[in-house]
Amino acid sequence: MKRIAMLTCLNSTAVCSSGGCFRAFNNRDKTFEIYKNEDVELCAFFHCNGCDCDYENDETFNKKLDRIISMNLDAVHKGVCTFPKGKECEVIKKISERLEKSGVKIIQGTH
Repeated sequence: MKRIAMLTCLNSTAVCSSGGCFRAFNNRDKTFEIYKNEDVELCAFFHCNGCDCDYENDETFNKKLDRIISMNLDAVHKGVCTFPKGKECEVIKKISERLEKSGVKIIQGTH
């Protein structure tokens, strides 16, 4: 069974219900189509801690990311909100790099 999580932008939570991400996951379409014939466990749905977060020194964020890494995920799907206007957010990029270093595959997009 594949184990995955979704990462989204904290700022987007003001206008987004996350329904599009979950609909795509439940229907196994868009980027989740790769799991069409597989059992998949959605282990986490998490957000960055905002644009002003000092990601290298924020103890609470690092604890959250350590918990994500400890879940032994196969992949983290980054929500469409993490690359506004086609350009990846620098904060999300740093988070993705740390996850990749721990062996987690990063997949751009959800729905």
